Amino acid sequence: MRIVIIGNSAASTAAIETIRAYDTKSSITQLSRETHPLYSRCLISYYIAGKLDKNGLRYRSPDFHMKMDVKLNLGCFVSEVDPSSHKVKCADGSTYPFDKLLISTGSSAKIPDTIPGGLRGVFVLRTIDDAESIRRRMPQVKSVVILGGGLVGMRAADALSRCGLKVHVIIGSDRILSRMIDYDAAQVVGKRVRENNIEIMTGTDISEVMHKNGEVVGVKTDHSRVLDCEMLIVAKSVKANTELVQNTDIKIRRGIETNASMQTNYENIYAAGDVAETFDLAAEEYTVNALWTCAVQQGRIAGKNMAGKQAQYSGSVSMNSLNFWGIPLTSFGITTPEEETSYTILKENRPERNIYKKIVIGNNRIKGLILVGEAANAGVLFSLIQNKIDVSPFTGELLDDRFNFGKVIQHGGNAVLEKYYRGQST
Repeated sequence: MRIVIIGNSAASTAAIETIRAYDTKSSITQLSRETHPLYSRCLISYYIAGKLDKNGLRYRSPDFHMKMDVKLNLGCFVSEVDPSSHKVKCADGSTYPFDKLLISTGSSAKIPDTIPGGLRGVFVLRTIDDAESIRRRMPQVKSVVILGGGLVGMRAADALSRCGLKVHVIIGSDRILSRMIDYDAAQVVGKRVRENNIEIMTGTDISEVMHKNGEVVGVKTDHSRVLDCEMLIVAKSVKANTELVQNTDIKIRRGIETNASMQTNYENIYAAGDVAETFDLAAEEYTVNALWTCAVQQGRIAGKNMAGKQAQYSGSVSMNSLNFWGIPLTSFGITTPEEETSYTILKENRPERNIYKKIVIGNNRIKGLILVGEAANAGVLFSLIQNKIDVSPFTGELLDDRFNFGKVIQHGGNAVLEKYYRGQST
């Protein structure tokens, strides 16, 4: 059997390892537009800050593809997928026939129309090439503007501030990390951010990029403030890399539509990772959760089905766990519901101790949570989301630092325990 995989990151790596666990004979050809071997995109801000070198970004050995008996083609831009003829075409004219195909092309940064193209000093931060370009520019930089206060933008702000640069973060919403946390949590985290030579401007956008001799020299905000800078990093939003299937009848919404087997509407074509649209367990709708952990899980499910074994993906949950300037932060699922009256909201706010907790409950099930400064029981709370456990018998204990799965068992008995272990084994 001929297997072709497009992409070379978390989902594709998990798929390869899973395929080879069941199938050592089929040929696997992997196509990647990047010229670099496997590396962790989550760590590239540490590379910018000088905490890691390129070897430190690797998460598999240099001989991984050889051991997996995979033919890896780097620098290969896939321009077209032809589902009817079972072929993948690349920009250089090469063609790769397949019996089964995995599309794991990830996502890309979206550049607002207000930012001119071709200016030196304007960057995104998605790949190791982006990080290297930023590092080459840094000796010429005293001040940097970052457009976007999401995870990528704040990681870039952290890295560049640690390098001694003055950092301004421009955010359209009323808080940092708005897709992850609510306003109160953002105040706790934002206080620590501001203590590290980072200015945060919320409710603001860039109205003009100022430039001279083809280089960025500053920006003007929509509040008429002018910020001098030698570098602008755009980290506002991302889009799924679905261009290679735009002219096919492979179904696309926010990303490429998939079923529980990670199949598209073609049974021999699969999608996984940031490009795939999957079922969100908390929101109970199909969406793209562009997270490393989700990509790994989806890659494993796709790989197992591609190897002829049956596996079902129960769904994803928007999940982040990180540490900003010594403050641990965890968020799962729905953290800022649009209709709060439809939910029960539990909160504990102790900003003087950098502690904030929030649990969102709907239909007696946890739909989302935020833990700032206290995350010891995050694992058990997440398991309750994953396994759709009725929390009504112990709702009053959920915010307790000592809450653990033993308390769940006390209230729910064997039925809850069995449901938990069934979820662990899938």
